[in-house]
Amino acid sequence: MTTSRSARLLRAANRHARLVHALACALMALPALLIAWDWARGTLATNPLEQLIRAHGEWALNLLLAVLAITPLRHALVHASRRLDRRWGRRWADWNWLIRLRRPIGLASFFYALAHVGLYAAFDVGWDWSEFAIDLRNKPFVLAGIATFALLLPLAITSTDAWMRRLKRGWKRLHTLVYPAAMLAVLHFVWLSKPGVQRPYIYGLLLALLLLYRVAVRWLARDTAVAPPPDEEAAEREQ
Repeated sequence: MTTSRSARLLRAANRHARLVHALACALMALPALLIAWDWARGTLATNPLEQLIRAHGEWALNLLLAVLAITPLRHALVHASRRLDRRWGRRWADWNWLIRLRRPIGLASFFYALAHVGLYAAFDVGWDWSEFAIDLRNKPFVLAGIATFALLLPLAITSTDAWMRRLKRGWKRLHTLVYPAAMLAVLHFVWLSKPGVQRPYIYGLLLALLLLYRVAVRWLARDTAVAPPPDEEAAEREQ
């Protein structure tokens, strides 16, 4: 009974991609709504403006790491299903719905980053470009943050099917910018945090594990002739 219910859920998730996307977008909008609600009620921290800016930036980083976690999660679910001898979840295609979530999660990360940068520009420097230039020169964390946003911008612009068809193989190469963007985002968080705060280093550890996993998979596929998983770009393009 459990197996058949799980199989039906997997099939439904793969068939109804638009509904899964809509649910995912609603879920990812929830943090912004909660932040706005706290702001309206005046229940943010002692420095509400700083908390408002940081909360959007941290959610941008959360979602960026979630994008990078999707491929390892898909691999783990397939291997777990095979080891447990499940009828459902054994095929790579069973988890294609996860791959299709990368685009909305990546776009949500970009929009949180856009809000983070916009709030900083509005409240920290007051849209004064001379103040912004001073921050870039004197505050390394601002430079790292702006560099992160600059890398995320082309990824957001080229996230559509039309751009995937137009760029062809170049699309996949362009979207490897997500890796330096994630590294810069963690560096931005480390540099802006006070000494002794451990939270940024936890993000750094998670990112290191996600990147090392990819390196290990490529190394094993090259040196042991292990067949790689199916093309994830094609799975993401299927709607």
